[in-house]
Amino acid sequence: MKFTTRRRAATPAALIALTALTACGQPVPGVGAPDGDKVVITLSAKTWNAGLASLAVSERRGYFADENLNVSFVLLDGATIQAQQVATNNATVGAITPEPVIFGDQPGKRLGLRYFSSFYRKNIYGLRVPANSPIKSLADLRGKRIGAASLGSAAVTNVKVALRDAGIPDNAVNFVAIGTGAQQATALKNRDVDAVALFDTQFQIMENSGIRLRRIPLPKIDELAGGGLAATSANLRKDPALFARIGRAVAKGVVFAQANPKAAIDDLYAAHPDARNPALPPQKALANDTKVLQTRMYTLGVQPGEREWGLLKADELQRNIDYMTRAGLITEKVDVNSVFTTELTGQINNFDAAAIQAEAKRAAS
Repeated sequence: MKFTTRRRAATPAALIALTALTACGQPVPGVGAPDGDKVVITLSAKTWNAGLASLAVSERRGYFADENLNVSFVLLDGATIQAQQVATNNATVGAITPEPVIFGDQPGKRLGLRYFSSFYRKNIYGLRVPANSPIKSLADLRGKRIGAASLGSAAVTNVKVALRDAGIPDNAVNFVAIGTGAQQATALKNRDVDAVALFDTQFQIMENSGIRLRRIPLPKIDELAGGGLAATSANLRKDPALFARIGRAVAKGVVFAQANPKAAIDDLYAAHPDARNPALPPQKALANDTKVLQTRMYTLGVQPGEREWGLLKADELQRNIDYMTRAGLITEKVDVNSVFTTELTGQINNFDAAAIQAEAKRAAS
């Protein structure tokens, strides 16, 4: 029997959990084929934004419908709750960063999650300083203040581990919570912080506000994998064709967005009007969000020298396991081959990418 949220037995506990999920997230009514297999996909975001535009493309262009899928998206605040909801079958798939997937594969945890496609191929987190800052390297951060969305952000852990790897105690710097959105730009403009540890699209949003930034390399950390589409191992075994169809529909949206990011933002605005900043003139909002999406495509799209979307590589995920061990985030051995599978890669890429690219080039923007 195929795994879909429609056919899963709904126990009272499961119904309570799903109610909590939809209350804390922002579910979107099902899109795609009205009578298709019902699928719930979790995203780590508070609102729809330019970084998610490729998924809006799959909605608007009928790619989910083509795969006979009826998809509901749930926006959640963080990867940990995403992993929990997928592990308990309250969601079918999560676009999840690696930490909770790897943490949950420790022998004493066994959430049983497995990536079947990459999504954020590269690490989305990093460290930036104002372009005219005297800070040139990690060594220059001693005694400085680093702003992050919250002190529990993965960006903070990344910088702390990079400092330790460089022989610098992480208490040699001060981490400051600076919130999200305009608060981040204000903190840097007012010199409340000397650097910011954020993720890719947040940096671009700051650049859009007129703040020029310069990257500070984080050796080994910058090379981490960014995460992917994850499901439970049991459900992947039960119905691999379903997950290949999900991956293929998502991949088509990515190929389109990579070929025509402006048209992808148009699709985002059409599918989720709240994603556009009403304080900006329409063309300015479009230009800003296009830059944000282009930044995200660096980690999301087909990588230079590669032809397949959604590739997963053992050596890339092994870096994340090694990093989490150094960070003290895991204490038990995790086998890299248990947290991902490449069995669906060929099926996911079984579509005419050139036709999608041609459609994107024809699209208005």
